[in-house]
Amino acid sequence: MTYSELQLTDDLSYTVPTKLNENARKARFLNAVAHSADFTVWADDAAGIPRDLYAVTTGASTIVASLPTIASGDAAAGRVVTIMKIDAGGGAVSIDPDGSETINGSATPVSLSTQYHYRTLVYDGASGWIVISSS
Repeated sequence: MTYSELQLTDDLSYTVPTKLNENARKARFLNAVAHSADFTVWADDAAGIPRDLYAVTTGASTIVASLPTIASGDAAAGRVVTIMKIDAGGGAVSIDPDGSETINGSATPVSLSTQYHYRTLVYDGASGWIVISSS
């Protein structure tokens, strides 16, 4: 998601409401992508397409969703992502923190094995991810 920054020369009586409305308009829709093979969250940001929701079809396989690190340049404090298993296949989605980073303080990957189960995670900006919503 991109935001319009204020400039020192902006007329605040006009610019602030206008930019707030522009940002709200940009934030109304989730930018989603479907995956059926291993992937790294936000690796597609370089193309200018940040994703908010990853809908994963597993079939009978385990699909690994690798979470980025601050060092990769893709993770930033407060950034949020949702990963959801959308099929009824026997496979699972493994949400894997990178290296020494963690999910809720644990380096163990989180597994989604039931259709429509999901995890919404926020990056803490230092060492890991915090689950803020799940099913």
